[in-house]
Amino acid sequence: MNLDNCVDICVDVELLNILSIFKTLIGLITIIVPVILIIFVMIDIVKTISSGDVDTKKLWGSISKRVIAAVIVFLIFPIINTVLRILPISDLYYIGCYNCASRDNVLQISKNNADNSIADLEQAISILESVPNEQNYNNAYLAYEEARKNVKDITDKDTRETYQTRLDGYKDILEDIRAQLKNGTASNNSSSSSS
Repeated sequence: MNLDNCVDICVDVELLNILSIFKTLIGLITIIVPVILIIFVMIDIVKTISSGDVDTKKLWGSISKRVIAAVIVFLIFPIINTVLRILPISDLYYIGCYNCASRDNVLQISKNNADNSIADLEQAISILESVPNEQNYNNAYLAYEEARKNVKDITDKDTRETYQTRLDGYKDILEDIRAQLKNGTASNNSSSSSS
């Protein structure tokens, strides 16, 4: 699923992270379980041959059960993934999020969320600088908190630190205006500027 569709469908980064981990685990199970079952088949063959009592009917019964189990485990999750991608129920929120859950999408969606919330913060600060009052300060502070939350969700450390540096500049602006409001010195011509 492409990123634009994923941004429209699922913006919950925590849910995407959980689903991405789940999909990774399922992928590992899909590979590891059949390999383990094949190893058990080889052990059965070695045991049967080394015991000298070769009961081929019993051996083939054991081998066929394990091979069938390995094939089922190997195919069940790819079949489920394919069905979830092609059915019209993919419009449902959790199915859409499941289809979008990948490390790359999680990073891009978390950056998109941070960009949107920082744009909202910049707008709120602009309004606050134009009309410095408690209500506008509270709105700007709420926008700051939302941006801070979204920046924390960014999975790449370097990217998160870059965004955090931007947020620190906005926090300084908010603190300056807050101090002006407390001192009663805030004016419509605030000298603070965004970074």
